[in-house]
Amino acid sequence: MRILGLLAISSLLWGCATQGVSHDELPSYYLPADPQTRLSKYVAREQPAESELSGFTLLHKGNDALAARLKLIDMADQSLDIQYYIYKADITGGLITERLLKAADRGVRVRLLLDDVGSGLKDFRVAALDHHPRIEVRLYNPLSLRNPWLRIFSKVGEFGRINYRMHNKLIVADNRALITGGRNIGDEYFTLSDIDFQDVDVMGIGPIADAASDSFDNFWNSGIAIPIAALSEKSDTEALADMRAILGSMNRQAENDPYLQAAERSSFITAMESDRLQWHWGPAKWFYDDPSKSDPHGDGNEVAFLGRSLVEPMKAAESELLLTSAYFVPLEGGENLLLGIRDKGVAVSVLTNSLATTDVLAVHSGYVKSREPLLRGGVKMWELRPIAGQQERASPFMGESLASLHAKTFVFDRKAVFVGSINLDARSVKLNTEAGVYIEQEDIAQEMVELFDRWTSEDFAYQVTLDDAEQLQWQADGETWHKEPAAGAFRRFMSWTLGWLPIDSQL
Repeated sequence: MRILGLLAISSLLWGCATQGVSHDELPSYYLPADPQTRLSKYVAREQPAESELSGFTLLHKGNDALAARLKLIDMADQSLDIQYYIYKADITGGLITERLLKAADRGVRVRLLLDDVGSGLKDFRVAALDHHPRIEVRLYNPLSLRNPWLRIFSKVGEFGRINYRMHNKLIVADNRALITGGRNIGDEYFTLSDIDFQDVDVMGIGPIADAASDSFDNFWNSGIAIPIAALSEKSDTEALADMRAILGSMNRQAENDPYLQAAERSSFITAMESDRLQWHWGPAKWFYDDPSKSDPHGDGNEVAFLGRSLVEPMKAAESELLLTSAYFVPLEGGENLLLGIRDKGVAVSVLTNSLATTDVLAVHSGYVKSREPLLRGGVKMWELRPIAGQQERASPFMGESLASLHAKTFVFDRKAVFVGSINLDARSVKLNTEAGVYIEQEDIAQEMVELFDRWTSEDFAYQVTLDDAEQLQWQADGETWHKEPAAGAFRRFMSWTLGWLPIDSQL
């Protein structure tokens, strides 16, 4: 009987694999910026005479990145459009969720779009949030089987459909300000866990918000974004009240946490509230993958919309290209692209994770196949150390945390930058949807250069080179290693074993 049951589930899922879930909810669109909102007035005060320019500030410290998100939510008067791959029910997720409820209570329309597989939130929690009359939640490309015990069957039976995920990270407030970059919503992205992700976001104000809002609407109104009400039993007022109570209790317990107090006193908050926050103004473009990339039977399936947008400025680089990619699996096509750029005399430098810091061993297995060809071609390479910048990150309330690189940035000739969600790997280019902002502004480019220089210093990274015998070596702090440093024998063995599997196109 158990076998018959599994066969029945499998038959059902193979049908779902081509169909997905449908709904009859009407589309909705971003609200045009109201000049009377607080954010509109703030932007009007800060904006230079060239109204077509957008302003940007980098957020590379975890406490600044969290403070900026909370500030943006608190300042919203009209609308909040939020799109994330991962959204956890931890301290960070609880803080942001409570602020979203408070925003909705004061009349702000909240649209929350989450990747179903990445977010990992339980349906009843999402449905309770969706019960608020000013909040609507949709899940991107959701599994058909919603029971936690049956989700694994959906992941197997519907693999051909659900292998395509929404990796975007975006908040847009009042169609006047946005935050995008590498960070998801979870403690590890804001230095509040044993793993400290080194990451970069950018906050933008002005016209760039229109383009980001357009992309959000494109995803929100696609047939792949399904209202939670179509997937789960409808919630009620009591469930929403229970959620408020739980969030309030959890956040009161956390309010004395020294880290959260540091976020409240962050340099970002201090500068913004005293009108000293420095904005870098320049032309900008919003790059993103169309959601049709996630349709296995659509014309846009696996089309590298964003990847193609980035190839042009990469090939146009004349002197220097700095790449930071948490997951770096360029494969033959990416190798040829980078080596072709290098052959033109452009200095190409890459920072990625080491075997000791990667959170996906299979990705490292794919990366090592390109490491030596790139080094032989003159590409400079660094790998993050597990104790990256430990002294800089030391605090009296947390023990030593292990670093892992999560940033995805490009710097072109120290004149322009791209900050977003895309890694230089096949999964980002062909399978996931991604988004980010291309900014032509030398001051912000210089900030990115300084961050790259710091992250590739000996305190943060190993420089990877070839010795006189053309063998790999790692160097830092006056030491040289001839095996993957700080990685145990079992980790090295597992990485080597995974390298034999034909899975590079999925990494």
